[in-house]
Amino acid sequence: MDLTNRNPLIGNTMEERIKFLIEKWGIDDQRTQAWFTKRGEMLTASEIWKSFGDATAAARRELILSKLTPPKKQDGSGVGALIWGTRFEPIAKEIYCFTEKVTLVDLSCVQHPEHAFLGASPDGLILTTDERNGRLIELKCPISRQFNDDTPIPDAYYHQMQLQMECTGLVECDYVEMQFKTMNYSEWSVSDVAFKSCFAVDSEGNVKYRHITDPRTVHEWQVDILENPMEWQILYWVLVQKRQKLTLKDPDWMPTHFPEMKATWDEIVLHRDAGTVPAVREKPILVL
Repeated sequence: MDLTNRNPLIGNTMEERIKFLIEKWGIDDQRTQAWFTKRGEMLTASEIWKSFGDATAAARRELILSKLTPPKKQDGSGVGALIWGTRFEPIAKEIYCFTEKVTLVDLSCVQHPEHAFLGASPDGLILTTDERNGRLIELKCPISRQFNDDTPIPDAYYHQMQLQMECTGLVECDYVEMQFKTMNYSEWSVSDVAFKSCFAVDSEGNVKYRHITDPRTVHEWQVDILENPMEWQILYWVLVQKRQKLTLKDPDWMPTHFPEMKATWDEIVLHRDAGTVPAVREKPILVL
């Protein structure tokens, strides 16, 4: 079964592809209840690695179970690394746009044009006047994982970008990692870094950001933006390091991995129809 070059966007001009993507998928609904519900009806790029043969049985079962229960919007609490990444993603986007002199357009969960059970939510679509126009961007803000310019892109993120390109019909994705550090005001005020600012968080997890180019002092910003400053916690951050790598679409990726993705989705459908869940694999007992 030939699965290459079947995206209807392929063959159109870049301007036509961009126009189509923005008109059909240019909705900033990521992490809303509608977005979570939509993602529950497909295998998405951020989790697709769990459907592959080299994933653990526990990871694959976790993926299947996640599609058998109604997805729910996450509140302000949750896993530390997830909340960290969610809170710093808007900051990373602002820094990227500022340093690269580009505009980023948010996209919703883009459904694959041929295989409706596959989808992807890119972090943004790059708009500019040079050869980068029409690239996707994938931003990562690890809370503890260390990296440098030579660190390989983690496999899960590589697969994530490949499915994003398959769903959008685009062939380039900028992989961008930024390491942030939070600190107290005394440290922050004397830190000598290219980018630093702060954001405010209330008890319900709502966030208000102070832009990196905001000329106001933190106190002035608090007075202007926060109606009741005492109800908000101020988090001061600095950008420690940043790297980016251009990732190209691999024409062999889809034909190689499609059978595993399809088999996983077929199993999900079977469980839905039968009202069952995947069994837990028993660990072998070693006899000494």
